[in-house]
Amino acid sequence: MDKKTLIGFILIGIAFIAFIYVGRPSEAEIEAYNRAQDSIAALSEKKHTEDSLAHSQQSLVSLPDSLSSTQKDSILSLLASNKYGEFAAASQGSAEELKLENDSISISLTNKGAQITNALLKKYNKYDGNPIELIKAEDASFNYTLVTASNRIIETKDLYFKGSQIAPNKVSFSLEATSGIGMEIIYTLQNKYLLDIDIKYNNLSSVLASNTPYLDASWTLLVYQNEKSGKNEQRYSGLAYKKSGEDTEKLNTGKDVTEEINGKVQWIAFRDMFFSTLLYSPTHIEQVSLKSQILGESNMLKKLTANFTIPVSDKGQKLSLFIGPHNYDLLKEVDKAWGNDNEITQIIDMGDWFRFINIWLIIPIFNFLETITGNYGIIILLLTLIIKLLLSPFTLKSYMSQAKMRVLRPQVEEINAKYPGDDNMMKRQQATMNLYKSAGASTMGGCLPMLLQMPFLVAMYQYFPTSINLRGESFLWAKDLSTYDDIISWSTHIPLISDFIGNHISLFCLLMTIVQIVYMKISQQSTGQTTMPGMKMLPYLMSIMFFFFLNQSAAGLSYYYLMSMLITILQTYLFRLFVNEKKLLAKMEENKKKPIKKSKWMQRMEELQKQQMELQKQKARK
Repeated sequence: MDKKTLIGFILIGIAFIAFIYVGRPSEAEIEAYNRAQDSIAALSEKKHTEDSLAHSQQSLVSLPDSLSSTQKDSILSLLASNKYGEFAAASQGSAEELKLENDSISISLTNKGAQITNALLKKYNKYDGNPIELIKAEDASFNYTLVTASNRIIETKDLYFKGSQIAPNKVSFSLEATSGIGMEIIYTLQNKYLLDIDIKYNNLSSVLASNTPYLDASWTLLVYQNEKSGKNEQRYSGLAYKKSGEDTEKLNTGKDVTEEINGKVQWIAFRDMFFSTLLYSPTHIEQVSLKSQILGESNMLKKLTANFTIPVSDKGQKLSLFIGPHNYDLLKEVDKAWGNDNEITQIIDMGDWFRFINIWLIIPIFNFLETITGNYGIIILLLTLIIKLLLSPFTLKSYMSQAKMRVLRPQVEEINAKYPGDDNMMKRQQATMNLYKSAGASTMGGCLPMLLQMPFLVAMYQYFPTSINLRGESFLWAKDLSTYDDIISWSTHIPLISDFIGNHISLFCLLMTIVQIVYMKISQQSTGQTTMPGMKMLPYLMSIMFFFFLNQSAAGLSYYYLMSMLITILQTYLFRLFVNEKKLLAKMEENKKKPIKKSKWMQRMEELQKQQMELQKQKARK
């Protein structure tokens, strides 16, 4: 080793020793740091390392007062560097709030985590009169997780972004790591209830682990009770999603559910009964995991969580949020704005089999009637009249079938008298069927028209409880047609009764039940047929069952059924006035003279009847 080299090594050694001596912390700093490290070590035995470091950082507030602020800052920096690495500088700061709002919605955001803390709908109130908040600061969580190349797990909810108001409808949150590396999240409030999220990356992938070039996103929202009936609201609240090229799927709302979804997902909806927070990605999100948990607290119905991944690339990532009401036409506009047939209108529960009736008939008629009057009781009445008018041909056919059976009743009784007893049952049935066939009557003639009306009854049952048009609208004694109209209520839980009908009696539902019982009585009289004692009571029992079934449902639905039943009774009496039963009987007698054309099906039925009669004769001989 030459002289110059030796001198160089000596100088480097002196500089290194001087750096250690000058740069080392004081005794107090070392003691405080050791206490913090001991605390970290103790906590790490029970909890995850990240949680331990967070608790250690919080414990610094109990450091001795003898330490200077510089010493405390030094220890904070050491801990922050240990936990957050390249993002250590962003782990310290103060929370600041920024706001975006228009005529429909007010959204509050915080620079801590660059997340939404509150979303308040300006045009809608809860059942108690307070504004509806679909997102609340104390319960909502919008977090992105980064796994760095230095094996650190960084959560954006713990970091302080630099927030700035770019425009009245736009805010930006930027996160910077070492050497200018980082990310930016831009929120832009569009018209009404649309919020665009633009995530940009500044060489962020260079600090991420090579095997995880993506963000793990975790969004959690609580569903609060906004409606009078928490039970009904919970029934319609939950998670929904749509995979690319597939139909919309809704998670079970009646129990706790966890679902792992394979493939690309277009959107996820955090649904309430009348409102939703819907997350949409034009490029799809993957590795989606959904969880719905029923809560036992009075004002909080469910906890909804969605986990998914977002790829980190130079192109960045665009997301969109719809935070608003389940208005069908509005959701169609949102779908159009996103440029795809995403079927987000499917988040509105309007049934599956007969949904087309609501979409293509009921909603257009309802929207048209809204342009005529703002009284929703009148709107429902007019809607009922229109539907009954459309179905009147089927109603008339059903009535004519009942009238035919009624005028033939004396002849049927003659057949019964001619073939009495169980031994002649087959002869009696065959003779009766021949009478009906020759006269042009059918036992199924009254049933088929009624069955054709069933889809409309089911469609209405599915439409009214989720129609936001009725929400908050009053009529007569009903203060809100979207929920029950209780005239009697009690607080004590009565076994079975409270479980089925709740702790109240709804007046529209009660009136509907009474009118339905009256209609059943009229209907039995119209057919003119005698029924077995047990079967005679069945229609009345069904009417009472409807009361138990609908007492907790929307008053608008019970009111619709009530009006529908009253109009049907009126139609029955009008048909009686215009149908001459003597002429009808004379026409049927003429029909008997005409040759009967037997279909292949009827021929087979007659053959089967003959075979059964032969078997009965053989048994009687034995």
